[in-house]
Amino acid sequence: MSRGIAWGIGRGLDGREAAREAAQAALDLLGSARPCLALTFVAQEYKISDAQAGLSSLLNNIPVWGFSTVRPLTSEGEQPRSVVVALISGTELRAQVQWYPNYSHDSTETAVELAQSLWNEILHPQGILLVADGFFGDISKVCTALEENKTTVAGCLATGDYHIGKTYQIGGSQSGSGALSALILGGRFRLGVGFGHGWQDIGIQFKISKVRDTWVQSLDKMPAAEAYSGIFGYPVRQWSYPPLTELVRLYPLGVEIFPGSSDLVLRSPLHVESDGSFRMNAAVAEGEVAHLMVGDTDACLKAAREAAKEAMASLGKAAPLFGLVLMDVAWQYLFETRMGQIMSILRMTLGDIPLVGAFTLGQIARPLEEAAPNLYNQQIQIVLFGELGE
Repeated sequence: MSRGIAWGIGRGLDGREAAREAAQAALDLLGSARPCLALTFVAQEYKISDAQAGLSSLLNNIPVWGFSTVRPLTSEGEQPRSVVVALISGTELRAQVQWYPNYSHDSTETAVELAQSLWNEILHPQGILLVADGFFGDISKVCTALEENKTTVAGCLATGDYHIGKTYQIGGSQSGSGALSALILGGRFRLGVGFGHGWQDIGIQFKISKVRDTWVQSLDKMPAAEAYSGIFGYPVRQWSYPPLTELVRLYPLGVEIFPGSSDLVLRSPLHVESDGSFRMNAAVAEGEVAHLMVGDTDACLKAAREAAKEAMASLGKAAPLFGLVLMDVAWQYLFETRMGQIMSILRMTLGDIPLVGAFTLGQIARPLEEAAPNLYNQQIQIVLFGELGE
């Protein structure tokens, strides 16, 4: 078996130039080997269509999977205003990308199409990596459709220019917002997945008293922003303007799985609306009890280490090729200029393998083999691409 891994960083005046620079750097490192897969992460400053065009001009028919992000990540940390491209080659590694442009308009139909394509696919899937629009669409429909398919599933909801409701995805030769891009891995590819978070319950609870679609309108019968104002002290009106409308993600809701449960599912606001409601990208139900959660940097560093160990263990006998780091954008707010601490811990835990990744608005994972995949907020997810030996 011959295989190779290479990645490159590009920066330019526009997305096409930056993407070409990143792809060319990776191709130069890969040498004469032909890639079987390309992953790309595009900073929000660039137009995704320009970046996709730049990649296509060099990568031709190579499957490309990726998305927009606040900032791409590499082993060295954040890479502002850049495009990062990772290439993998291998004679017995198989990959294909499927593109679903109507995900945000009809998530149910997209879920059905994806499930049917996996059932009929000649390439037997050994792993599935998903990226969906971070603002619109219902990823739970896709997760439910994959329950019967026991393949390892990972992925995320994209960031990007999400403050105006736009996130972008890349699938093969296509790109756009409101889409789902699915990377199907076969042959000797294997995926190892680990995830966790460092947000802690501070002992304040709310009853979710009014919900409309994915908007949490009131907590304890008062506008959600008013409930937070009473705790943090900032005037209600300030919560719908920067910086609070963005930093609200630092304070997610930990929703009880069942009444009185100590197990909580984190649900994070995207922003605060002018009426004081929280815009979410995952539904919560009226009547549920939610706990106010606050991030702790030490707990996050521990979670990163444990996620890396879990991913390595779940690879089994497969040899790790490289790691994909999918980190909720709240971690960027929490760590600010100290992102290098997280990447340093991941390098020490995973050893000498390349790391690339991006900030996200949610992570997709299958918690148990017999369960359906699910959407998680606030997590760090480590996805290890591995190769099974002879």
